[in-house]
Amino acid sequence: MKFEYGDSDNPTGNAIIYWRLEGNTEVLENAEIVASNFVISPLQYKNETLMVNFPPVLIENHEQLFALARDNNIDLIRGEDVEGPDEVKDIYKFYKKQIKKYNGVLQQYLLAYKEKKSVNVSMMSLPQLINQADSIMRGVRKMVRKGGEQERIGKEIGKLREIQHYFDNEMKGFDLNGIIPIIDQPDTYIDQLVDLYRQKFLAIFLEDYEKARTLKDEIERLEKNIPS
Repeated sequence: MKFEYGDSDNPTGNAIIYWRLEGNTEVLENAEIVASNFVISPLQYKNETLMVNFPPVLIENHEQLFALARDNNIDLIRGEDVEGPDEVKDIYKFYKKQIKKYNGVLQQYLLAYKEKKSVNVSMMSLPQLINQADSIMRGVRKMVRKGGEQERIGKEIGKLREIQHYFDNEMKGFDLNGIIPIIDQPDTYIDQLVDLYRQKFLAIFLEDYEKARTLKDEIERLEKNIPS
């Protein structure tokens, strides 16, 4: 699943998947792209995810499609290049042939969306928690660099607090308390801190306490230089 716009670690629930058309595309109005939009509802019905799939449409060019995704903050996912149908009578077969690929990408996206909405820390192993914390921190930093998206940033920071609460109760020594209050600041030092925290956690996990101590000292030095 290749994201051209949006964040694969933090899908919005509203996405466009597109295919570039090759060959003779006169039958498809000489369009360069066929695209389809799908939206995942935040609501559920009897524990089932509600989702809307819109019919595919033809797009003149990639620039037009990318601008549409950017201006509406919609995830943009690239599918494979496909050979357009030769005749009008082949259009149905053309779409039917692509539907399995479309459904496959849709399922990948749905899994990614569910994963980012739920952080069940009690069911995660320590490596999974480390990876989850790292993924959330990197996602927050991407949003900070883009600007805006304060509501989404707040939700992701809430997930970090949930992980930290579990660390406090179950796994002493894994401490996110220092970075959580400052992770949404624009200072570029924060990006370096995110990487240092990940390295420190891995060092503790591997029981390389000397390296963990060195990393802890470096983290504390950087944190002191960041304006509160």
